[in-house]
Amino acid sequence: MKSKSILSSFIKVIRNKFFITGTLFVVWITFFDQSSLIDWGASMIDVNRQKKEKKYYEDEIARTQEKLRQLQSNRDSLERFAREQYYYLEDGEEIFIVEERSRR
Repeated sequence: MKSKSILSSFIKVIRNKFFITGTLFVVWITFFDQSSLIDWGASMIDVNRQKKEKKYYEDEIARTQEKLRQLQSNRDSLERFAREQYYYLEDGEEIFIVEERSRR
């Protein structure tokens, strides 16, 4: 008896024109609209990814500017950088590059 009354009240709610209209509206906005919720979610994920990339590149720029400032202010650091990165050497010097073997 109780299950019949619950079922009949459920059917009344489902047959309600406002419920049907609201459900159709939610389905339309979620899947079919030009700016659907699915597209909006994908756009938000893309925006967050781009914000992370922006922060990464800003940090890299700051590190590079700091390194440049150090190289321009000190001749010894400039010479050290040139030797380490580009294997510069003075006359009569030899460079030996020692690479570590990777363990397997």
